[in-house]
Amino acid sequence: MESTPDSLGSELENPFTYKHSKSFATILHALKSSLVLSTYQTGKVVIFSPQSEDKLIQLPRNFRKPMGVASHGKHLAVACMSEIILTHRSNNAGKSYPQKKDVYDSLYLPRSSWYTGGVDTHDISYGKGGLWAVITQFSCIAQLDPRFSFLPKWKPNFISELRPGDRCHLNGMTLKDGIPKYVTALGQSDKPGGWRDQKLDGGILMDVESNEIILDGLAMPHSPRLTGDDIFYLQSAKGELWKYHVPSKSNELICEVPGFARGMSFYNGFLFIGLSKIREDSKDFGKMPIASKNPIAGVAIVNLRTKQVEGILEYQNAVKELYDVHVLPGLTRPNILNTMSDMHTRAIITPQKIFWTEPPKKEEQENDINQSEVEKAED
Repeated sequence: MESTPDSLGSELENPFTYKHSKSFATILHALKSSLVLSTYQTGKVVIFSPQSEDKLIQLPRNFRKPMGVASHGKHLAVACMSEIILTHRSNNAGKSYPQKKDVYDSLYLPRSSWYTGGVDTHDISYGKGGLWAVITQFSCIAQLDPRFSFLPKWKPNFISELRPGDRCHLNGMTLKDGIPKYVTALGQSDKPGGWRDQKLDGGILMDVESNEIILDGLAMPHSPRLTGDDIFYLQSAKGELWKYHVPSKSNELICEVPGFARGMSFYNGFLFIGLSKIREDSKDFGKMPIASKNPIAGVAIVNLRTKQVEGILEYQNAVKELYDVHVLPGLTRPNILNTMSDMHTRAIITPQKIFWTEPPKKEEQENDINQSEVEKAED
């Protein structure tokens, strides 16, 4: 494993050190792709890009409790604490980025936010009708609608009513033909927080269309991903990758990974799987099978041909928990801006051209601060 410090200087507010196997960088480099990770625990969206065949570059950005990540074409969405931020990619904006010109091959810029409120959004995915989202607090799948916090489209048949309470900890979702098809949940409870009663072995894999429970007794399942006739999913508490073959109804353990597995993305025969450490303040810490295997935080690359872990990235500090992992095909040095600083407001994009405005003058910043104090006093 090669130890690799962060290399972006002032762009990293809180540098995270990590190490990775040479093969991890080699695979990303060969795929000509980057990875975007979400770590709600540190409040960061992180992009890893291949600098060469054996080195990576890391770019963390601040986001408020980022969870699910989804992309479609040039669109990239990030589910956050009380909103889903929708960004759009511009190659020219990346190349002309004022702080580092001719460095990035593309730039994801915030275009809009959907304010959902604190509904604990987990997996999100683009499909028919736009973005689909798992609304965990309300135990349902929803779409975005300008009239509401979210527009419910489906809930498990054992959930009696649409109310807050996180009854079954619905978390994972995968689509078929643009429509949600399979989901994972940590239990079948219809009472608030009831899934916790069988937290370690009450998980389910469920068919959305038929409401059939395909598998039960799972160890905290997450991140179902449909590829052909196969549903790949994670038994997080065991640190295991599994495959369910739909036509034959067969269930197969593919391999173990060295962490609490959550977040998964498929590309070109590889699965990129997020790894987390176990929360030491959890009363169930010692009960999880993965706890005895010295779990790490990072990403594992599984080659589906060999059914082996062929690349590892491990955080050495700061990051302990990841939620999602998403491949950005064809992008070898992308950038993303958040809404927590004014940098994204300086990009003015028209159909013909991109303009970068100057930073606010000092007196304008002072006026903004003074106005903020007035607003606080009025509150």
